[in-house]
Amino acid sequence: MEKKGKTSIYIQELSDLALLQIEIGEFEEAEKNLSICLTHFKKQKDRLGISASLGLLGTLLYKKGDNEKSIEACEEALKIYKELHQYQEMTTCLKMIGLNYFKLKKYDEATDVFIECSSICSDHEDIHGLLDCLANLITIHETQENWEVVEELYRKTLKAYQQLKDQKGIIVSLLNLGIINKKYKKHDSALTLFKKAIKKAEEANLAEYILKGLSLVGESLFYMGQIKAAKDEFIKALKLAKKINAKNAIIQLTILLQSLGLKEQDIQKELNEQ
Repeated sequence: MEKKGKTSIYIQELSDLALLQIEIGEFEEAEKNLSICLTHFKKQKDRLGISASLGLLGTLLYKKGDNEKSIEACEEALKIYKELHQYQEMTTCLKMIGLNYFKLKKYDEATDVFIECSSICSDHEDIHGLLDCLANLITIHETQENWEVVEELYRKTLKAYQQLKDQKGIIVSLLNLGIINKKYKKHDSALTLFKKAIKKAEEANLAEYILKGLSLVGESLFYMGQIKAAKDEFIKALKLAKKINAKNAIIQLTILLQSLGLKEQDIQKELNEQ
């Protein structure tokens, strides 16, 4: 292809090669190839080609840790995509800009970018894109320990997963909401959310989430002073953990039960009675 000259097909192949080089960390070679692509698209006045190359360059710079330059490249690409009304590409650029701000610990700027991205996704009924933005916003606010905001974001996440009828997403959102309520010592609310998650997990036959839910129910009951009920939930969880051979959970649950005063023979007896 090089003998035939830098045709549009050649440039497309070069762009694909650059993407692969970014994936395996060959940043110097990828940057050279993207530079050739960018020069070609500028000569052709191909604005979509220019923006695509800039977007890839932004990804490369992000992976290199050159966050300021990555933001610049992505913002240039974003400007073109906005003018051309390419909403999916706009959201991709915004996510990358937000991630760069997060790396720079510029949390307010990152939040603004992900909120803008969320709005675009909502306007275009892109629920998967919205969930990506919500996940990033949750990470930002968890880092800052803004738990009330995190709780509200998880509620939005739960609603989005319900729209998608994504059982795993619903279960994880319910568990996370319960964990936040537990953090605030709202143990009754936490218990309700954990039980809802367990019910959904049982319906979907997802043993690992049933196990997680049972463990969290046990913890909540313990903090509420219901020691016997907590012990019963931990025994249920341990029985399931043994059934699915969840080794870490078996160790953790055994330690928890021992901390409640049960000896090895007591635990085995309880398991046999379940």
